[in-house]
Amino acid sequence: MKRHLVCLISLALLLYGCKRETSLKDGKPDTYQEPAKEIPIIAHPDVLVVGAGPAGIGAAIASARMGANTMLVEQYGFVGGNLTVAQINPMFTFHDIKGRQMIKGVAEEFVSRMVENGYSEGHMTDLTFDNASMTPLDPEGSKIILLDMLEEAGVEMLLHTMCVDVVTKNRMVEAVLIENKSGRAAICPKVVIDCTGDGDVAAKAGADFTIGDGKGIMQPVSLFFRIGDVNTSELRAWMKKNRHLLKDNPTDKEIDSQKGIAFLGLNELVKEEIAKGNLDSEIANRILMYELPHHQFAMNVTRLQKISGVNAKDLTKAEIRLRKQVVEVYRFMKKHVGGFENSYIVETGARVGVRESRHILGDYVLDEGDILEGKSFEDGISCGTYAIDIHPGQGKMQIYTGSGKKVYEIPYRSLIPTKFDNMLVAGRCISANQMAAGSIRVMATCMAMGQGAGTAAAMAAESDGITRNVDTKMLREMLILQGQYLLNSDLEETIDSTLILDREKSDGSKGSHYNPFNK
Repeated sequence: MKRHLVCLISLALLLYGCKRETSLKDGKPDTYQEPAKEIPIIAHPDVLVVGAGPAGIGAAIASARMGANTMLVEQYGFVGGNLTVAQINPMFTFHDIKGRQMIKGVAEEFVSRMVENGYSEGHMTDLTFDNASMTPLDPEGSKIILLDMLEEAGVEMLLHTMCVDVVTKNRMVEAVLIENKSGRAAICPKVVIDCTGDGDVAAKAGADFTIGDGKGIMQPVSLFFRIGDVNTSELRAWMKKNRHLLKDNPTDKEIDSQKGIAFLGLNELVKEEIAKGNLDSEIANRILMYELPHHQFAMNVTRLQKISGVNAKDLTKAEIRLRKQVVEVYRFMKKHVGGFENSYIVETGARVGVRESRHILGDYVLDEGDILEGKSFEDGISCGTYAIDIHPGQGKMQIYTGSGKKVYEIPYRSLIPTKFDNMLVAGRCISANQMAAGSIRVMATCMAMGQGAGTAAAMAAESDGITRNVDTKMLREMLILQGQYLLNSDLEETIDSTLILDREKSDGSKGSHYNPFNK
């Protein structure tokens, strides 16, 4: 009852004095003040998760399994975020170069269920960017399996719903204002987890953040799409005849042994077609694609720089231009690559994929040294082993350090915004600089990070709701009991000998990438 009254009072103060007035500039209005109105409070969950991408999925499931009354708000009509909305594929990366599995828990449970239901062949080798493993998934199957997992955990979902504002008082989030077809409403949680990717909740609450590299330069956006009815036998034969066009000139054995084809190269052909005007000049200057179930391929080729993922006009521009790039890339594949003669475009992402926008300032800022050194933390809540992967915000060359060489932990402190006591962030918007964010932003790492956030939020909600008061030693013990892998924990290692990476040092020139940290 007390929390209910506090929320009502806060909302009244927020809306007090609003008038139906406009301010004038050059004789024309440039602002409009909404009239005051009562906003119904529809829920008082222990934990509110905003955003149902991989981080939000991990957070909501972990929180609910801990016994917390958990609510998940998502703007689309299905869950999965970049995995399903933007069609990003595969998931990266669960293993290091020695075949050791570094990400388990909810993320591995999801993959296992996908395999059991025929939506994935699981973890496999990758001949593109020297990743220790990749995990291709059917995006439609992902929607079903993720919904099943959320329902089984007891998560209350509210889809087709956006966070539009946040009410705060004395470093506490008192209400998250949402809007959907039913109108505007308020949710008053004990703890809120921002898993929007862009840090929307934290930003609306007034958290400090940087954009991109701190000077406004962000990684480019891309639009993934799938091509179907590819003749993979013909494609493998074409790859053998044209191996000189591919990264590292893969051998017949390497090409044939791939459970799912991972393809990178053709940068000279791409440059020629750009020069002829057949491809957009901003397109990635190489072809990167991954085989999915049902003889489909996920295409990671489109690209557009100088787009802000938190600016509607920029996103509109990107949607229009990148969809035109999709058609250009498809025509390129039919013209140049064997096996694509009778193929067709299955689907484009429902929205562009945003690699980077806000980085919320937290109690600890993760940096590239932490990633490259494989640093562990006393409050580490999940592991990562993906490369520092920075698509160029300007120019053409991509930074890529190679995955699985080092395993690092993400500290709980990087999930706590400095200005707030009952808020966590999880996913690519956590407290990290651009270089470190280039590693932690991938979906497997985000889902593991979300599990840590959800577990911590449930622990906080059980007491005073203060996220900094969570006993991180107990938090780590709880995560290990849940099946999560953490460093310095004497856990038995799971090793897949088929995923041991033979090529630790390879030439990135045909993939248009380089490693600036090589000495």
